[in-house]
Amino acid sequence: MQPEFWRESWELGGTKTSFHRPDIHPFVRAYTPDYFLRGQRVLVPLCGKDNALMWFRDRAAHVVGIELVSKAIEQFFQEHNLAYRKTADGRYEAEGITIFNRNIFEMTPAEIGRVDLVYDRAALVALPEDLRQLYRQKIDEFMHIASKCLLITLEFQPYLGATPPFSITPEEVQSYYSDRYIIDHVEKQEQPEHRMVQKFNLDFLKEHGFFLTKTAEKKTKNFFYSWQFRTPLKERSIISELEKC
Repeated sequence: MQPEFWRESWELGGTKTSFHRPDIHPFVRAYTPDYFLRGQRVLVPLCGKDNALMWFRDRAAHVVGIELVSKAIEQFFQEHNLAYRKTADGRYEAEGITIFNRNIFEMTPAEIGRVDLVYDRAALVALPEDLRQLYRQKIDEFMHIASKCLLITLEFQPYLGATPPFSITPEEVQSYYSDRYIIDHVEKQEQPEHRMVQKFNLDFLKEHGFFLTKTAEKKTKNFFYSWQFRTPLKERSIISELEKC
């Protein structure tokens, strides 16, 4: 997407920024508890004014956000009554948190610093396929071996066209990450009451949660074997039965 698309979205607000959640996503509460975050540095790419930034700030060693639109960053600090300082290179700094007002594709690992956890709720799904591949490569640059990523995606039908959010299936996640990451498919929830279902007359909408762990070696296991150990727990017994047939 062109930068102007996002700037215009934040300027207009309302339904144009309906991707913003007023609460903390339940997957964050479930999979990044206090003990897990202790001492960790967390990266939130394309962060907007995500309230999860405060969750991580209050529990991790430091949280780093990257956001193209300055208005979203300033709204975040205003809404949480956080005093901040803005540097000449586009950084917004407050205790426990740094947000870069930058294009993520122009950033370097040296600028970001160590990344132990990436939280991606509305970044991968916001990008069309060509940028999605570039984004995936950029995030991989920021992560060291054993870094983790909590990735949340949407899967729906029918296709909505060339505007976000984009539907991403578990198979697509597998194709993006299986060569460098262990993929644990921790959540798959049907969301019949999701606002998008009625708005776009969708046949269905599912929300998926994945925990990715970066590994040192590329993996060569076949798709079905590796997928068995990464699907939601309640489905693994079904797969085991299928393999007996």
